[in-house]
Amino acid sequence: MTAAGCKAGRETRPRIGARVSRDSRRPVPARGLAFPWSPGAAVALVLAVALLGFPPSAFAYDFGVSVRTVGQGYQERRYGSSGASELLSRRRLTQYLNLSVFNIAPDDWRGRDGDRNSISFELGMRFDSDFGQFLLGRPRGADDIGELRQNQIDVLYAYLMARDVGGRLDLQIGRQLHYDLVDFYSFDGADAQLRVGHVATVQAFGGTEVRGQMPLSATLYEIDGTSVGSRDSATHPEQSEALRPMVGGAIALDRALPFDARIAYRRVFSQTVAAPLGYPAYGVNHESLSMTAGTHFRDRLFVTGGVRYNLLMAAWDDQQLALRCRLGGRHQLSIDYSYLAPTFDGDSIWNVFGAGAYADLRAGYDVELSPVWNVHVRGFRRAFVDSPGSSSTPYNCLLGNGGTPCARAYGGNAGADGRSRVARVRLDVFAEGGVGGWKLGGDLSGRVTVRPHVLDLEGRWTTYAWRTDGVPQPRDVLMVGIGLGARYQMSRNMRLHFLGEDNTGTYYRAQIRGLAILEVDVAL
Repeated sequence: MTAAGCKAGRETRPRIGARVSRDSRRPVPARGLAFPWSPGAAVALVLAVALLGFPPSAFAYDFGVSVRTVGQGYQERRYGSSGASELLSRRRLTQYLNLSVFNIAPDDWRGRDGDRNSISFELGMRFDSDFGQFLLGRPRGADDIGELRQNQIDVLYAYLMARDVGGRLDLQIGRQLHYDLVDFYSFDGADAQLRVGHVATVQAFGGTEVRGQMPLSATLYEIDGTSVGSRDSATHPEQSEALRPMVGGAIALDRALPFDARIAYRRVFSQTVAAPLGYPAYGVNHESLSMTAGTHFRDRLFVTGGVRYNLLMAAWDDQQLALRCRLGGRHQLSIDYSYLAPTFDGDSIWNVFGAGAYADLRAGYDVELSPVWNVHVRGFRRAFVDSPGSSSTPYNCLLGNGGTPCARAYGGNAGADGRSRVARVRLDVFAEGGVGGWKLGGDLSGRVTVRPHVLDLEGRWTTYAWRTDGVPQPRDVLMVGIGLGARYQMSRNMRLHFLGEDNTGTYYRAQIRGLAILEVDVAL
């Protein structure tokens, strides 16, 4: 469900049947009025009423609301306490709610062109529930697993944002996300960016890391390596409940230059809970220095890259480099290099045992044969390095220089896709080999419009086989998957999506999954 557009202010009333554009404020055609009742919709209504409670004569604002509901049903195999296998059913219902409130500041604050002192509010929430045997039969009491929750509400982000304050300052306060080529985190706090001159931006931020143990928080964003469900006293599970302050800063060059670059520092630390004698009062959970950069030349050559140095582990744990080159109007060449060394939370024992970095080199070539058909070829070579501090460099492992004792893998794929006004089809075949075994297979998918703006059908056929080294029989495995889907547009404002699939082969006689999504557009 998506909904957008209401304006409130001096002598202004919400008008059903028109939506106010955020940029031009001119009314655009409405998409109708429909709003299925749900927990997410109730939260949206409460927030909207609260925001509408501002004094109507003080300022004007716009808001947009979007809600999406996803239902899934499938089964997963597990081995019971007796050793026999059984199937656990999953019946998942997930709902997303997004709310945007913008143009909050009075008009006379925003300057003659409306490009200064812009204030807005952004909120994203998720409600997740599972009604299947998978969670209804989960362990209870002393055997309870903290990560398995039948119902969960998460605030993914919620922040007040001010842009171009005084023409130089950007400020965000609340729960916010950050991601770039080599970093990804979420925190509750404040982030300020100050433009210095015409080419530089200075950034400073501080707050607390978002962790699954906090109310209305998802575990996705916290540093890997620890578990609130641990019951081993030697791992100090009580430490997982400690707040983790986060501080950092960055310098960015991204204005009036032929390239952009950003250097950032981030540190996460926490107080030691019930510290025994001799333990430090505080410990560092994560500390890193990262840099990302990018440039392009005449819209034909594009280069992006990033590196991250983990100060806590004293090792480079992430390196990325990508090159895209357009050769004429129909040809494109791509080369990608990446190096990843797993590092974990400073409280995690996996920093001692979780070694296993790898370097990966990929190349691809795409060509447009006609306005309908395109073909592509990809290839990769991967080398597994023993540890981040190993004497075997990633480059020597990839190239095999000097008989470097590194495990390697290789592979590639080729395919074609065609598009027309009413249909699309894509075919891919792939093969991989090297350390661990081999794998080969193919994938054919397509979509056709049966009736424009009413009914679309899609299907997919996947077949692959592999052999895994160092495992018991059966070592040779064959799997076949079939998927069918449809999108039915019940009205101009309402669409229903269906997707079903079944996988069968050596391990499963049947593995059925289902997915349904209802979209409703609303204008108030």
